[in-house]
Amino acid sequence: MKLDHVAGEEMFVDFAGNKLHITDRETGELIPVEVFIAILPCSHYTYVQACMSQKRGELIACCANALRFFGGVPQAIISDNLKSAVKRASKYEADINRSFKDFARHYNCVINPTRVYSPQDKALVENAVHLAYQRIYYPMREMVFFSLADLNREIGILLGRYNNLLFQRKESSRTELFQSVERQYLKPLPGTPYELKDYRRAKVQKMGYVYFSPDKSYY
Repeated sequence: MKLDHVAGEEMFVDFAGNKLHITDRETGELIPVEVFIAILPCSHYTYVQACMSQKRGELIACCANALRFFGGVPQAIISDNLKSAVKRASKYEADINRSFKDFARHYNCVINPTRVYSPQDKALVENAVHLAYQRIYYPMREMVFFSLADLNREIGILLGRYNNLLFQRKESSRTELFQSVERQYLKPLPGTPYELKDYRRAKVQKMGYVYFSPDKSYY
């Protein structure tokens, strides 16, 4: 069934199943990297970025970069049930991790994970992943990159061409649809970027301090 998506309502995010690679300049070792993809379903305007992992900090940074790329904030971010996003998946209401909730609060939007075992909920971003394989992965198949910055620079060039391609059955591109239809419905970005927070439960010790394990310090 064809779904009609409301402009500015959602941003779908996911990680591609296939990885890209950067090359260690000294050893020649191939280092696998993740590929993050975000799409606005009304215009199909797409953002792609390579990152080192799917960990919480990387996911949040990629989402922030996607919102900056789009120049605004949708009402909701639709994510898969990644461990970096969801503490406990549920058919009815997932338990989202605290940092991702804080991120959504900072950008004045909500997080709506897809339902467990419901691939139709994320069909649009899955299709965007397959198109990224064709339009971004394939042209880079014989290129060598020695840093994540170099890889993302080339991804940005190919992404611009991809977003500017005309749809087969429409006389417009993703970029044109985004600029003319969807951009005006996105909420403005906050004045400051989100700063990732770490939360730990700690017991106050006899000398009046708590130990914070991530930075190995007493407070």
